[in-house]
Amino acid sequence: MKRLLCAALGAISLAGAPPNPVTWKLEEAPAKPVKAGARFTVKLTAHIQDGWHFYSMKPIDDGPVPTRIWLAEGQPFQLAGPIKADEPQTLQDPTLHMEVELYEGSAGFALLLRVAPGAAAGTQNLAVNAQSQSCNNSMCLPPTTVRVEAPVTIAK
Repeated sequence: MKRLLCAALGAISLAGAPPNPVTWKLEEAPAKPVKAGARFTVKLTAHIQDGWHFYSMKPIDDGPVPTRIWLAEGQPFQLAGPIKADEPQTLQDPTLHMEVELYEGSAGFALLLRVAPGAAAGTQNLAVNAQSQSCNNSMCLPPTTVRVEAPVTIAK
């Protein structure tokens, strides 16, 4: 019910809404070639405009839309462990009347990845999808999904 309320409020308030107040970037991609079957870590970072926030990856029954991060299909990379997120703020949301976890300013997510065994050598694009819902004190935008890419070279 509360998710529906957030979505409805977001749709109503789209007139005059800013573009997505969150920008995403992949950082710390390996500078050297990575062998097939090897593991490596990248950091997905969200930069959040002042006055805005988005919610953590923790689902809350009847709560706000949680952030979701996953790898795009059809690439020679796989998640090799759980995503490790920066510690979110925990607070009582006066609009939702519940305790929520959220990020303001910036948020980092470490992804432990593995190159698929038998992956072809050469440069491949690592593609990560992130879905989040941005809110401020007066409105929530509809959830948006972005695709962030970084080149990773697979060794011969």
